[in-house]
Amino acid sequence: MEYFTAMVIAYTLRDVPFEAIVYYENERKCSDAIMDGADFYKTIYKAERDSHISCIPTEIASASPSPKLRPKNNMEKE
Repeated sequence: MEYFTAMVIAYTLRDVPFEAIVYYENERKCSDAIMDGADFYKTIYKAERDSHISCIPTEIASASPSPKLRPKNNMEKE
C-alpha cells in the first residue's frame, strides 16, 4: 500500500518563520525530489541555518494493491 507523502520545507528568514508543503504520491518520489533539489536546500541552509526539510508520510492511501485472480482448480469440472 502506498500513501501520499508531504515534503515539508521550513526555514526562518530575518526571524520570520516560513513553511511550504508539497505532496507526492509516495515516500520514494518525495525523497527523490529532495535529492534533486539538494542545491536548492543548500542555498537556504547557507543563508539561514534554522532550516529543515523532510518527507512525512500521511495516512491517506494513494494506491492500493490490486486483487489477484485465484488460480484455477484442476479438480473442478469445467
